[in-house]
Amino acid sequence: MKTNTNIELLHIDNLKTIQKQIFDSLDVLENTRKEYGIRIKHFIHYIQTHGINNNTYLDYKRFLRDVNTLSVSTKNKYLISAKVFLDGLFRLQLLPVKITEGIKGFPQGRLHKKEGLHDEAINKIQNYCSTLEPTCTNLRLKSILALLIFQGLRQVEISRLNITDIDIKNKTAYILGKGQEDKEIIHLHPITVKILKTYLAKLRVKTGTLFRSESNHSYGSRLTTKSIREIVRQVLIHLDIDGSTHGFRHFFVTRLIKHYKGELLTVSKYSRHRSIQMLEVYNDEVIREEDLPKFYHVFNGIDL
Repeated sequence: MKTNTNIELLHIDNLKTIQKQIFDSLDVLENTRKEYGIRIKHFIHYIQTHGINNNTYLDYKRFLRDVNTLSVSTKNKYLISAKVFLDGLFRLQLLPVKITEGIKGFPQGRLHKKEGLHDEAINKIQNYCSTLEPTCTNLRLKSILALLIFQGLRQVEISRLNITDIDIKNKTAYILGKGQEDKEIIHLHPITVKILKTYLAKLRVKTGTLFRSESNHSYGSRLTTKSIREIVRQVLIHLDIDGSTHGFRHFFVTRLIKHYKGELLTVSKYSRHRSIQMLEVYNDEVIREEDLPKFYHVFNGIDL
C-alpha cells in the first residue's frame, strides 16, 4: 500500500528541498554528503516512476540486481544512498514506517575482483607517455599516472588534491584519504616530483584544485573520480591493456611487497592500508605466484 505522502513527495521541488534537508543534517564529511547527493538521483528517478510504498526499498534492490551495467560495488553505493534518504524521510515523519530495516546489501567479496596491472602494462604506459607533447592536458595525464604508479594513490585522493597540497621543495604532498577528516603527509617519488613540477609550471595557477576539468560544461572545476577513471580508461583502451584504474594500486602494493619481502608493516606505511588483513591478501597472491614453478614441477613427466 502506498503511503499518503506519495503524491506530495513526488513533486520535484519538494524532493530537492527534502533531499537537502536530509543530507545537510548528516554528521558526515562534506565529500560524503556530495557523493550521496550525486547517487541519490538514481533513486529519485526510480521513485518518480514507481512511487513510494512499504516495499520500495526492497523493490529498488531487486531493480538494481537486474541492472547488468552496474558493478556490485556501485549497486551497493546506490542502495546505501537510498537507505539514508528513506531513513531521513522516516525521521521527518514523511514515512509512517522505517521501510529499510532487515534488507541487506548485495554480497560483495573482499578480495580483488580485477587483476592488477603487470610490468608489461606499465612499460607500455611508460613508452606511451614518452611520446606525448608537453601540453597541459598531457602533463595532467602524466601527473595522474605518476600518482597512481609511484604513490599508489586512490582515485578519490587524487581528485581531492589542491595545488597547495603539493610541496615540490620538500618532495611531499598532503592527501585526504578515504574516510579521513585530516590530511596526511606522503613522500613523493622523484619522478612524481619532476612531472608535477612541470605540470604546475604549465598550469600557471598558484591555488585551487590541482586537476581541473577541460570539458565544455564543467571547465575549470575539480575532476571527479569518474572523470579520472575515464581519462585513465581511454589510455588503457588505446594501449590495449586489460585493466582498471584500481589496477595501478594493485601494482603499487604488489611491487612493494615483493621488494620488502613480505614486511607488511613497512608496506602499510607507504600504501596507507589501515588494516593489515587486506595487505595479507596481496601477500598471499605474491607467494602463490612465486610458488607456481614448484607446483608445476610436481607433475613433471606426466602428459596426456
